Amino acid sequence: MAQDVRINLFGIGTQSESRAITAQRRINCLVSPQTEMDRTAFALIGRPGLDAFVTTLGNNPSRGMWAVNSLSTPLLFSVHGSSLVSVDNSGTVSTIGTINTSTGDVSMVDNGTYLVLVDGTDGWYYDMVTPGTLTQIASGNFTSSPITVDYQDTYFIVTSGSSRQFQLSNNDDPTTWAALDIGFADSGQGALKAGYVNNNILQLFGLNFVEFRQNTGTADLPYQRIPGASQNFGLLASWSMDEFDNSLTGLMGNRQGSREISRMNGFARTKLSDGDIDDLLLSYTTVSDATGYSMMFGGHPLYVINFPTPDVTHVYDGLGHSWTEWQATDGTRFWGNKFAILNNRSLVSDRRNGNIYEFNTATYTDNGDEIPFEVISKHLWEDDKYITVNDIQIDMEQGVGTATGQGADPHIDLQVSKDYGFSFTSVGYRSVGKVGEYTTRVRWQALGAARDWVFKLRITDPVKRVITGASADISIGSS
Repeated sequence: MAQDVRINLFGIGTQSESRAITAQRRINCLVSPQTEMDRTAFALIGRPGLDAFVTTLGNNPSRGMWAVNSLSTPLLFSVHGSSLVSVDNSGTVSTIGTINTSTGDVSMVDNGTYLVLVDGTDGWYYDMVTPGTLTQIASGNFTSSPITVDYQDTYFIVTSGSSRQFQLSNNDDPTTWAALDIGFADSGQGALKAGYVNNNILQLFGLNFVEFRQNTGTADLPYQRIPGASQNFGLLASWSMDEFDNSLTGLMGNRQGSREISRMNGFARTKLSDGDIDDLLLSYTTVSDATGYSMMFGGHPLYVINFPTPDVTHVYDGLGHSWTEWQATDGTRFWGNKFAILNNRSLVSDRRNGNIYEFNTATYTDNGDEIPFEVISKHLWEDDKYITVNDIQIDMEQGVGTATGQGADPHIDLQVSKDYGFSFTSVGYRSVGKVGEYTTRVRWQALGAARDWVFKLRITDPVKRVITGASADISIGSS
């Protein structure tokens, strides 16, 4: 029985537990839902590429970045090795000073005048308005092992990484830290993993708990615990947390061994990871070294989480409510490790060296390196009957070739699997159209027969990538 059908090949599932359930995978793309259902329910669009912004900072990757856009000259602050540097919008680098450590993540925040930095060992401050020297916080009361710092209501708030202690500075004064403004989280055991302010609430995260505190205005330690709000889940990776779509998001878990990506919703959490992603998280031997950040592109709120041990980057797209992977050219995790916005420029540091890049939606390489765009489809299956694929056409934006060089005649590779997605065989490359060739048809014919089909599409040419769907001429036989 032959039929010419529209195939809904592409979904938003993720291969994790079993390829027999789903083999779906999306690499270096975004899922863009189309509310009007013009040609498709959703499109797959290539992620932004990276343009060089600063390439003179040597081999030490950024340990943390913080942008201050309220200054007369907006500045990006970044720590490389033991050096704190500033970078202006033109990419000019100035060295500010050195700290006592050279490895490990750092946390920074500002109040418009002072930049405050903690590195897990010490605290430091720098006057940005009347520039002087980078100075170590010498107050004898200052919290030991300060891991994170935030700011609210004129207070710098530091969280210890070796105890349940947090501490407030004097009003807008990072040089003075009173003993009376020291508090301890009492909602669970173990040291704090992080402390951040969001929606006027101080949230203190332990490994298996989160405690909420609010500024009550009392003279000593104004941040008091909100009764009945604490939760029995916590933060598994200190540096996975960032503000995503107006709420704190990170890698969370509980005493029962769960691992999930969740965001705070009031005093509770809302899961962003689905069962497939949770299965992947549980399969990783180490997750405590994960790092995360969030950003926005073209209406897509994105949360990016890097896992160094399994060498993978997962990205949650808040517009399409879907998960994808971001990869480097060699298939390892995405380069981008720390993120900041300087004067409307979305900047990300390189995990391998001191380079800092700018995201660009019109760039289709990572600083000149190929960005592999890859999509693995849903299963094409019909009650275990043989399906003969006579013709298949991929619907995508054509005529996107470059004027010269690689990509002048861009091609897409189609690979097929007849064993549930365990192995793939290429059935050939097809042109997606030189520049201006908008009517190019991207199709393959006479692909053979199988009881189960899985398709893989891959593009490496530096061109715009937009896939909207597929159509096929198939024949369904007996089982």
